[in-house]
Amino acid sequence: MPTPTSFRPARNVTAGRATRMAGTANDWRCNCCGKLLGVRRDGLMHLSFARGHEYLVGFPATATCRGCGTLNQATAPAR
Repeated sequence: MPTPTSFRPARNVTAGRATRMAGTANDWRCNCCGKLLGVRRDGLMHLSFARGHEYLVGFPATATCRGCGTLNQATAPAR
């Protein structure tokens, strides 16, 4: 059986992609597994789901993590 010799070369990571991968202070992440639940924008929480469903909700926001099932709550950012 032949051994595959092809491989993927290392990818250059752009600054924008590196920021998304590392996260920002505006990210709302699951307390248990760290999965991204939403992003704080202009005093609202931006939620994005599969098949293009997107919502802007007020605070406090409550969500169950789709990854681990933990209940999470986000409060309004301090001013």
